[in-house]
Amino acid sequence: METMLSADHAHHPSIAEARTVARDFLLGALCDVQRVDVIKVAPLAMNEAAWEAEADVWQPNATLQSLGLSTGRPVLDHHRYLVRLDTLLNVLEYELEGSA
Repeated sequence: METMLSADHAHHPSIAEARTVARDFLLGALCDVQRVDVIKVAPLAMNEAAWEAEADVWQPNATLQSLGLSTGRPVLDHHRYLVRLDTLLNVLEYELEGSA
């Protein structure tokens, strides 16, 4: 019975696994990421995407970096990303939702 559960688990990743994959993907795919918080993970029942994750990402302010300005504390910009994963937790697509 345990092998059947293990095999079934391989076909249905958990929310925690989807959260980890989305977080790790954003940390690796985006430049100078200081912090990633996955705030929402939801299973999808349509199309080829199986999971959708929403994440808050903080990166250094691009304007200050391009001007070479130094500040006493880091100035971070907040961005919200949407990451879609397939049933095997491969990233299908990601997009910037907006910035605050």
